[in-house]
Amino acid sequence: MTRDIHKELSLFSEYLKKAGLKITNQRLLVAETIFRHPSHFTVDSLADSLKERKGEISRATIYRIVSILVESGQLTEHNFAHGVRYYEHIPVSEHHDHLVCLDCGIIDEFMVAEIEKVQTQIAQQHGFVLAEHSLNLYGRCIQWKDKGSCTRKSEKESAQKNGKG
Repeated sequence: MTRDIHKELSLFSEYLKKAGLKITNQRLLVAETIFRHPSHFTVDSLADSLKERKGEISRATIYRIVSILVESGQLTEHNFAHGVRYYEHIPVSEHHDHLVCLDCGIIDEFMVAEIEKVQTQIAQQHGFVLAEHSLNLYGRCIQWKDKGSCTRKSEKESAQKNGKG
């Protein structure tokens, strides 16, 4: 997935102006970090990655900036499981759905054209024009079922820390 960070930051700046909010270095730093993030994240994991880059920004400030990004439409909030809110930046052209493991918490992304087509057909049959949708499938990954643990989760977390996610 190719992300145009400058375009995303420009869109965020435009939103801030229209909303009558200041364009601050903290807001831009948090937004840039999110736009560069390869996958789903929590505010805690975002705060940890910001601590490494430019010193500490309070979690309250991060929560406020994340809320602004959700309001702007540049960030999507997910409540997958375990009471933890996950966030992800998805450019409009890159829609996808999710498989969520209820044991290890790993989140896999997928996109199947036939599912998208069926959702549109169902909406039309019921007199709706889809504006957006979210499909999350919950289950248990085979590794956890077979071994009682999941190496994919630790591998994915390691890759994300190293910027390869």
